[in-house]
Amino acid sequence: MIADFNTVPMMFSECNKKYFNHELPTPNFDIINKLNILARFEYRKNKGKDKTKKPLSYKKILFSNCYDFDEKDFINILVHEMIHYYIAWNNIKDNKDHGREFMRMATELNEKYGLNITKTIDASLFKKTENAPKSNGLFSFLFG
Repeated sequence: MIADFNTVPMMFSECNKKYFNHELPTPNFDIINKLNILARFEYRKNKGKDKTKKPLSYKKILFSNCYDFDEKDFINILVHEMIHYYIAWNNIKDNKDHGREFMRMATELNEKYGLNITKTIDASLFKKTENAPKSNGLFSFLFG
């Protein structure tokens, strides 16, 4: 499964329904051609007075098209980013990017649905696509 502008939004919709009860508004999506970032969630908080209506003024999930994932790995990586999104959207305080709240949610989803959401993952486990840039071998993982 290679990330593209059809696959990522479709899988987001499915995962949002199954794991997040349709609570997350659809963000923007982008495909990146990077080996050192599998996926990342970017956002900006709304600085307006009424933050309850629209807590985030910008939200985007980026996914690398450099790897051919099996469906389980694709879902685990996407849900990892969706946990970041859920925490930001609901203005949940966490002690760091992959802090207590993040790990609590990951553990809960892992146990309830048989997922394998982790803080990091070894990208060398995945088959590279033919459009992937050449690697110098200096990195082996990354989530945003």
